[in-house]
Amino acid sequence: MDPHLLAATALYAMAAVWITYHQLRGSRHESGAIWWPVAAGWVVQAIPMIRGVMESGGGMSMNLALSLEWSAWVMGMLFLAGWRLFNPEARSAGVLLLPLMVITLGGSLFLNSAAPEVRGVTGPLLIAHLVLSLLAYGLFTIAAVFAMMDAFQEHALKSKHLGVLFDLLPPLNALEATLFLMVRMGFLLLTMSIVTGALYAHGQHGVYFAWSHKVLFTWATWGVFGVLLLGRHYQGWRGRKAVRFTLWGYLLLVLAFLGVKFVREILLKIS
Repeated sequence: MDPHLLAATALYAMAAVWITYHQLRGSRHESGAIWWPVAAGWVVQAIPMIRGVMESGGGMSMNLALSLEWSAWVMGMLFLAGWRLFNPEARSAGVLLLPLMVITLGGSLFLNSAAPEVRGVTGPLLIAHLVLSLLAYGLFTIAAVFAMMDAFQEHALKSKHLGVLFDLLPPLNALEATLFLMVRMGFLLLTMSIVTGALYAHGQHGVYFAWSHKVLFTWATWGVFGVLLLGRHYQGWRGRKAVRFTLWGYLLLVLAFLGVKFVREILLKIS
């Protein structure tokens, strides 16, 4: 196992424990103590990733382990940026997002013994497609976190069992506003990812879409989030409906981004 990835996982785990501890205490002045370990882990994690790209001559591994590693790295980047832009919401989201980053990177470490499938990144369209896909996945992951927090708040309000966790979350309106901001940004990036992927496929194979499980799940994801945004714009969708659409869309995205690789590499043993 790469010591850099182990160190990054440990730093993310430390930040996850630290943010949970301070959230349960109701502290509002601990941002630096959490932001810096995540930033350090993010930088440390980048070292083997950059080294791998350089050693492969500009290639990028597309296997499941490296997909998980890149996903954790992008989530960390978005968390660090969001901490500065949306401090209260980012602090609350970190209670779920940081453990998810630890699990994701831990999964990468566990699967890292598998032989990587290296794919050369030689054209701007492919580079753009991969970067846009990763960013969209990260934004939709954060949206899913906000959706779960939204669902918890709505349940607490309806059951009238608020408790200490309810008091620590941002106001419901702020949660929903940030959720839809993440969805809108993620939808835009996913659309651009689909377009660049189609253009790249046409340039390489003469067809815009080579239909596969990944493509079908990606289009299903795009459709679900598109319907959610239309419903929000024209019908004012919020609450449970918004939560359900967000979580269903995210599930489809996970199947497209990671699920297909899991079936191929782990279940079917196809490299």
